[in-house]
Amino acid sequence: MVIMKKSFCVVIIIFLLISFNIFSLDKIRIGTWNIEHLSGSGRGLGGIGAGVLPKRSEEQLKEIANLIKNELKIDILAIQEVAINSIIDGKKISDALEVIRNELGYNWAYIIGESGLEDGISLDLAHNLQCAYIWNTNRAKMIKNFSLKFTNEVVGSKSLYDRLPFVVYFEALKNDIGTNDFLLINVHLASGQDNDENHLAAMIIIEQNIKNLLKNNHFKESDRIILGDFNDNPYTKENGEIKYSDFLYKYMEWKGYTDLVTRIIGSTRMDEKLESIIDHILINKGIHSKHLVLNSFKKYMPSQNHEELAEWRKTFSDHFPLYFDIKVSNSDDDVD
Repeated sequence: MVIMKKSFCVVIIIFLLISFNIFSLDKIRIGTWNIEHLSGSGRGLGGIGAGVLPKRSEEQLKEIANLIKNELKIDILAIQEVAINSIIDGKKISDALEVIRNELGYNWAYIIGESGLEDGISLDLAHNLQCAYIWNTNRAKMIKNFSLKFTNEVVGSKSLYDRLPFVVYFEALKNDIGTNDFLLINVHLASGQDNDENHLAAMIIIEQNIKNLLKNNHFKESDRIILGDFNDNPYTKENGEIKYSDFLYKYMEWKGYTDLVTRIIGSTRMDEKLESIIDHILINKGIHSKHLVLNSFKKYMPSQNHEELAEWRKTFSDHFPLYFDIKVSNSDDDVD
């Protein structure tokens, strides 16, 4: 009788482990992170832990990889502020991302966006920071990638983009089989928030150009996610009053997008008061209605203590990673 009970318990445990594994494969985790001058110089500008910070050591880069893989468990990560160190056979190389990718494992890959410079790629590390992606090729397949190349207009005395938006068309994988696909639009809007109209204009141009991009490349994709460093905080207060408008988010809501980042999330960057909510994730109705795993959105914040945050920044960043899960399904309705 005791043996039968033990056998039954073993069967239940095995069933639960298998069930958990199946469930874990039915979703994919997507994140965004301004990683603060990866492979480039100029770290430590403003906020908690400000000061001249050196390039990260190999051990620090391995710590970043282990945070991504083991703590955050992210499958696709949109990154801002990645420097290009060299170009080999047309592939843009980041020395730091090479170390991170190698630590993550052979099944990881990365790609860096265009610089947008008229004279080609500049290897001036202090001024050559792009948008990039790093992802687990066992969980997602890159189908196409595009840098949105358009004139970087000046609105309100500033150019619209600190670096060109970078679009990648991914397909989620389940047991090596392609399932639902989606567009990720990795953005880094102009720094500073002196003019609301600058960020609003930038987002209108992005939203309109996505439609043109799909049309010109002869494919449709209804599931779209715009994520990254918007440098825009619709919750900033001055003398107790909201200082800036939320027109950008109202416009995108009108276009069918929902911002996962709300005031409740709190600061996404280490400003001195921890009030800077400038990283955002806009998901359109296709993702929201069909694929978003409810209550899956999270911010990774290692501490509330300023001294501990300053120490964390030395290895990681002055921004906090944001991430969420979408369901992996065997069918997808692609309507524009």
